[in-house]
Amino acid sequence: MRNMEQYLIDTADRCIQLARAGREMANSLEAISNDLMAKAVELDSARDRQSKDRHSEDNLAKDEQIRPPAKRKV
Repeated sequence: MRNMEQYLIDTADRCIQLARAGREMANSLEAISNDLMAKAVELDSARDRQSKDRHSEDNLAKDEQIRPPAKRKV
């Protein structure tokens, strides 16, 4: 019967180790998830800024095409 008791104690200890490792892993995964989400937001913001800059440049080019050239004073 001593072997059974030792087995149960060892198994209980292993369960505790796995539970702790699981919590640590869960915390690590959550941190990685947060980093990935922050990077996605950063890239999305950069793409939006680029798109707005291109849109502004396109509008400026269109305005220059529509406007008659300025008259020069002689």
